[in-house]
Amino acid sequence: EFRRVLFRSKEVSILKLIAQDKTTEEISKEVYLSPRTIETIRQNMKTKVGVKTIAGLIMYGMRNKLID
Repeated sequence: EFRRVLFRSKEVSILKLIAQDKTTEEISKEVYLSPRTIETIRQNMKTKVGVKTIAGLIMYGMRNKLID
């Protein structure tokens, strides 16, 4: 069961790019943050919603209509 959380707009942007199968490097260039920061944000989002994988994060995004 997923926890219902609010993501900041930057987190939603990153989630959408992850769902588009972008690499950390590609995402970092698009949102003007370092790859290390992208990794940290990704990890924090997984912790927030209580998932272990990127697939879980994408499923959460789809179920909550953050990504399509």
